[in-house]
Amino acid sequence: MICPYCKSDKISLNENGEYVCTECGTVLGFELMPPRVKFEAPLRRESRLLMYLEKETKETVKKRYSELVRFYLAKVVRELGRPELEQVAWSMFTTLDKRVYQGKNPRVIAAALVYLAAEKSGFHIYKQQIAVILNISKFTIRDTVTKLRRHV
Repeated sequence: MICPYCKSDKISLNENGEYVCTECGTVLGFELMPPRVKFEAPLRRESRLLMYLEKETKETVKKRYSELVRFYLAKVVRELGRPELEQVAWSMFTTLDKRVYQGKNPRVIAAALVYLAAEKSGFHIYKQQIAVILNISKFTIRDTVTKLRRHV
């Protein structure tokens, strides 16, 4: 039993047969009633998505595409332990025409750029390594690399 006022669980029986909270002194009555437990239905998928979107801050929404690409480039390069690839990949991104990567996920573009930068610098990195870091498919990286090779 928990006191409804102070939320203490220190309930004792006094000499009159009443249950009393020892923390705040509230008399709870002659019968000890367990608190009602509210059973909530599990959230539907749509509700969870809406709750997530409500928690999202405006800062995450207002990031520019290039900032997202740079963030993911830094993340991949840091995880791979090859900091020199970031500058090469970023220079490749700045030379790209916007129409080439328009509509693509920035994670995919960053992954493809890191792979191309590693290839250009002479490092051997598997697409699967990059895919695991960014939680995308290695086949998506393969397709994007093929497309970007024509424009870099």
